[in-house]
Amino acid sequence: MALVKIPQKSTIAIKLQKGVTASGGAAYVTRNYPAKPAAADQDLFDIGLALMDLQVYPVTDISRVDTAYLLNQ
Repeated sequence: MALVKIPQKSTIAIKLQKGVTASGGAAYVTRNYPAKPAAADQDLFDIGLALMDLQVYPVTDISRVDTAYLLNQ
């Protein structure tokens, strides 16, 4: 039997450093934007870079989060 991966959704996750905690550590917030599962990684990264310019806080990471069904056929 072959395993089949069926993409469901993708998200661009942009992690921002929102400030500093009371103990002196960095405080982060993540903004999530929906994306098409078929989108190329480079395209999503370019969109993430464009969204960085709209953010007030410094960006620390741009991630792609994919979900999919795995079926054994």
